[in-house]
Amino acid sequence: MKDNKEIKDVSRIFQNLGAPEEQAMIMARQLIKRADQIAEEKNTSKIVELRKLLEIATLGAQGQTKPNDEAYS
Repeated sequence: MKDNKEIKDVSRIFQNLGAPEEQAMIMARQLIKRADQIAEEKNTSKIVELRKLLEIATLGAQGQTKPNDEAYS
């Protein structure tokens, strides 16, 4: 199933950031669900929204924050 592969792929990212496997699966499911919701709200691609959320999660795990997009305007 495509959904299971997607969850496992995202879960591996969280595991690489130090999350235990079970917690990583939970976080992956939640992040994918949120990406779906945002994509629907903004009429954008789920992949685009998932990439944005993963970027934020990765930076957060490293103790960093995402620069405000307005700073580049």
